[in-house]
Amino acid sequence: MNLVAVLIVRNEAANLPGCLSSLDGIVDGVHVHDTGSTDETVDLARSLGATVSAGQWRDDFAAARNAALQAAVQGAADAAVAPGVQGALQAAVQAAGRPEWVLSIDADDRAEGDPRRLRAILASARSGALLVPIDNRHDELPYTHHTPRLFRPGRVHWQGRVHERLVPEDGVWPAVPREALHLVHHGYADAETRRRKAVRNAAIGEEVLERLTGEADHDLAATTLLDLGRSYVGAGRAQDAVDAFEQLRERTRPGDRQWVLGTDALARLLLGAGHDDVVVFLARELREHGAERQYCDWLEAQALAQLGHADEAWRLLRGVKHVVDPAGREYPPAHLAELKRLLGELVAVRG
Repeated sequence: MNLVAVLIVRNEAANLPGCLSSLDGIVDGVHVHDTGSTDETVDLARSLGATVSAGQWRDDFAAARNAALQAAVQGAADAAVAPGVQGALQAAVQAAGRPEWVLSIDADDRAEGDPRRLRAILASARSGALLVPIDNRHDELPYTHHTPRLFRPGRVHWQGRVHERLVPEDGVWPAVPREALHLVHHGYADAETRRRKAVRNAAIGEEVLERLTGEADHDLAATTLLDLGRSYVGAGRAQDAVDAFEQLRERTRPGDRQWVLGTDALARLLLGAGHDDVVVFLARELREHGAERQYCDWLEAQALAQLGHADEAWRLLRGVKHVVDPAGREYPPAHLAELKRLLGELVAVRG
């Protein structure tokens, strides 16, 4: 078994040590693909025992990840371990050959788990990829979701210039138990850094959308509109985000996955903006077209409470036991419990 972690980076000197340290004992090697750093990222990666390849940034995340994967599998120029590196990671990197499994990880992620249990799972796995639990701590409302981060090179590849994803999906990808492996995504504490990245992603999405024509691009257009709306939210362009989500809803059929994801994103955006009557309508649409009922109840209850309909909101919310949105993001039980407590107290006070 040879498990190699692969990263694409640019100016990640601040995050890289923590990420690579968390991988020690979990992976057999680390490959860092640099896309144009101007800080000490490259030298730091080598000093920490990683192999390094270099490539140009072409406003395409999938292309960068595919290039990184190719370099990790086939070897690349400038891929030697730096002289003088000490520790188990150096020996693992030098001994590693062609990876049988790849862990895709970002510099602002940290890996936690049980290496022996993970190896047993990989040894018996039959699918081309496995879902990994990721705890996101950078949002106002933290959440956990599962996404394919472990995969066999050669069985899948990356697709999508923004919010890239693995394809093709060879059936249903099983999930790795979080005790074996999970990632903690810390994100970027600096709000301006997050905004700049969202602005960059929005520009890429706009360019992709302009090039799409014809019915053959229908699915790609829907995905692009969803990604574009999310990027607009991060860039602080709320009205542009609303327009993108509305356009997505117009281009897709109610109940289709992209329609559900776009409708949910629109509802949550409008909830924060105080358009509660529209959120009630959208939550009921989601429920009618197959979205998870408890999530829809949670969403509608918040809008009703903000509209002053505390009793009706409480009737919906008290039956909610867990909150998992249509994208599979699971929100902490503590947040649900706090919302129930506040709403319950409001109802009690009002008699």
